[in-house]
Amino acid sequence: MTDRVNQLRRYLAVIQAVTNKAFGIGPGLRSDLSPAESFIVYRCNFFTVTMKDIANANDVGKSTVTYYIDSLEKKGYVRRVRGETDKRDVFAVPTEKAKAWMAEIERNVLEYVQQGMSRLTPAERRQFVTLFSKFVGETQTMPYERIMTVIREEDEP
Repeated sequence: MTDRVNQLRRYLAVIQAVTNKAFGIGPGLRSDLSPAESFIVYRCNFFTVTMKDIANANDVGKSTVTYYIDSLEKKGYVRRVRGETDKRDVFAVPTEKAKAWMAEIERNVLEYVQQGMSRLTPAERRQFVTLFSKFVGETQTMPYERIMTVIREEDEP
């Protein structure tokens, strides 16, 4: 193997480990949703999406989206709703189960990030946020202190 392939595999392993932690997947545990289904449920929780939107976002055909939505309906995560103005539009709408799943994922991610940040010094935390922002291409970064303040404010009842 080349060094580049090994390096890529290490990067992918880190991404997979973080994703597994966020989705509560570990030894002996598995997710009820496939990665594509997770993406669909996530989008449905934050955006009004049609079947066509899902197909375009995932770069798949309508039959593939139908397969995923059928599966998500059977599992109780989404339901189909016809458009009010255009009956040809079919929207994927999250159920209470989907909303609870999303809240659990958000709690897992927040806990994971807080645990990781607690192992860093204040200077390392600022450096991590700066580097991660650069890594993902975010140039308009919010300072670390403001990010943590916003998280704490949102966490209070």
